[in-house]
Amino acid sequence: MAKDKAKDALDLLDADFEHVGRHRARKTAKDRWIEVAWLALASVLLSGSGWFGLNYVAAQTANPQPTHHVVNGIDLSVPITVIDATGTRKFGASIGQTLLDAGLVVPYTRYLDLTLSASSIHIQNESDRPLAKKIIKLLGNMKIVVKKDAKYPIEVRLGKGFTPLNG
Repeated sequence: MAKDKAKDALDLLDADFEHVGRHRARKTAKDRWIEVAWLALASVLLSGSGWFGLNYVAAQTANPQPTHHVVNGIDLSVPITVIDATGTRKFGASIGQTLLDAGLVVPYTRYLDLTLSASSIHIQNESDRPLAKKIIKLLGNMKIVVKKDAKYPIEVRLGKGFTPLNG
């Protein structure tokens, strides 16, 4: 604890708030409460502005989920990835565009340097089978494979000897 100090001439003077400088004017309880109030106000303002600023930035950068577009029991909003493994690198973009023109969602088209032996459609869930059948109507006959550990929800894998339905 702090030791009591001996009183000197400055301690005997009344508190004089008119003067400024090196003399010691004692703070009253009212002065201390005013300081606490200012500190509390500053703390609330800084904390509040930080919280609102963080929420604003988070709201601006959040990625909304796609809306489901269900037609005749088929969810057309499921993303479809086209993988061109024909060895020619000429079908990926055109097949992706064909699917886009049909109103489907195609975020990715990939080209592989290896060649797949046959074309197929890999789906993660059995509930995506109607959409896979719609893709078959657009592109031609392909085998549907349910593969739970597929990288993408629906993969249209174009293999060796693939020829588009309309060309």
